[in-house]
This record gives sequence, C-alpha cells and structure tokens, in this order.
Amino acid sequence: MNKHPKAGFTLVELLVAIAVVGILSAILLPAVQSAREEARRVQCKNNLHQIGIGLQQHHDVRGKFPAGITSPDQMFWSGKLLPYLEQQELFESLDLSREWTEPPNSTACETYLSVFRCPSTGASRHINGQGIEQRVPCNYLGCTSGSNARESGPQPLAGHEESNGIFYRNSQTELRDLLDGSSSTLAVGEAVFIFKIIGRDHFDKNQFLDHWYIGTPDGIDNEASEALGSTAAPINGYKIIDLFVDEKELSFSSHHPGGAQVVFADGHVVFVSETIDRKTWSALGSRDRGDHVVRTP
Repeated sequence: MNKHPKAGFTLVELLVAIAVVGILSAILLPAVQSAREEARRVQCKNNLHQIGIGLQQHHDVRGKFPAGITSPDQMFWSGKLLPYLEQQELFESLDLSREWTEPPNSTACETYLSVFRCPSTGASRHINGQGIEQRVPCNYLGCTSGSNARESGPQPLAGHEESNGIFYRNSQTELRDLLDGSSSTLAVGEAVFIFKIIGRDHFDKNQFLDHWYIGTPDGIDNEASEALGSTAAPINGYKIIDLFVDEKELSFSSHHPGGAQVVFADGHVVFVSETIDRKTWSALGSRDRGDHVVRTP
C-alpha cells in the first residue's frame, strides 16, 4: 500500500483556481485599460499644449495667429504653424506654386507628425485621400465659429470671412481681437477621423469625417472641416445618429470617454465634457460676441 500518495490538484481545486484567476483578470483588466487610456489622454493633452505654444510663438513673431485656410494656395493653419513645431525644414520644402497632389507638397502631407495625432485614434497612419496616396490624417481642428455649424448650402458658411472664431479663410486674428478674452476663446480642439461615408450634405455630396494637416487640394466650400471646427456643433457629434453631417464634421470630438480636449488662445488646455451647456460651449468658440465665459479650471 502506498503511504505517500502523489501531490496534485483535485478537479474541484483546479476549477476554483481557474475561477479565482478569472475574477482577478476581470477586476484588473478595466484598471489596466483605464491606465492606458489616461496615458493616451495625457499625450493628447501634451500635443495640444505644444500646439498652443506654437500659436503663441507665431503671434509673437508675426503679430497674429496663422490664417485658418489661406486662399488661393489652400494652406491650413497647421501648415503655417510648422516652423513653431520644430518643422522648419518641412515648411521650407513646400512649393505653393504647385498642386498639393504633387511633390514636394504631397510629400509634406504624407509626412507623419505625431503632434497632430491623438494616441486614442483608430485611424490609419496613412490613407489614400483626394489624390495624395499616403496622406496622414489629423486629429485637431482650429476653431472657426461659435455660432455656425454648416459648411454646405447657401451662405454664410463656417470657415468664411464672416466667421466669429479665431480661424477662417485668410484670417489675420490678433490677441487684441479677442474681445471675449484669450482664456475664454477656444483655439484648437480634438476631432475624430472616420474615413467612411457618414451622410450627404446640403450639396448632396457624400461626406466623411476626414481631417488633414498642412494643406488641401480641395477648396474651402463644403470642406472647411478638413482643418476647422465649430462650437456651434455639440461635442462628440459623431455619436449622435440623427445629427446632420455638417455638424458631425465640424464637431470637436474624441475617443476619450465623455468629452474632448481643447486648447484656448492663452495656451491652457482643458477636457470639456460632452454634457457641457450648449450656450456656454457656443460662447467659447466666438472671439468677440461679448459672451465672456469664466476660465475653465
């Protein structure tokens, strides 16, 4: 008779051990995912902080913020900002006498710049878009309006000269123009990139949630949202099924839970909840409507 039976687990003990491991995994996994998302949000905040500093430096050197979209060369505010984001060489490589679909301009648009990409985005790094084969998506938009969230159909349209935000076509906004206060005027905010048809605009054209940086081969009409957003549209508009496509495109939005991050004209960065009062949110997008909002902490 064997007086020393072999050590081992019974079936019940094995099942208990598996159950314990499963419970621990269920407890720890959300915490790990939350920590990873927090790290991504911090990096996104740092991107906006750099953009805010770049805007301040541009204003210090040139006495104004960069134009939202310049005409007729179709350069974005992000292209004008390149020298102030340690991208002087890339900026100097541009040839505005050529099309954006041709080198060296297409090459610049195909250059990956992490400062314009939120780590939480699910977008590919390179996409064949509008004749630029390896175009790089952008996750940040300049604020063009606090009252207009339409970029198609009859005038007035977001991004045009009558816009009341910092950035619009051929804008030359100065700090002194921000009558609502630089700490109450939104400069740049997040935007999700979803490269699929999400609806048809007032011109009956299929539209995507596509945002880009540096420049574009398209005109500003019905495509201002390639570079510009509006606080007249709700935060995270892409989640609202029955929201019109123009508002979805111009909406500041993110894949961070519950809202999106923005940087104001004075350089401070905040996370804005998608439940923010719509009138307050609208007021933050205008530069001179006399609707001063107390600085968000």
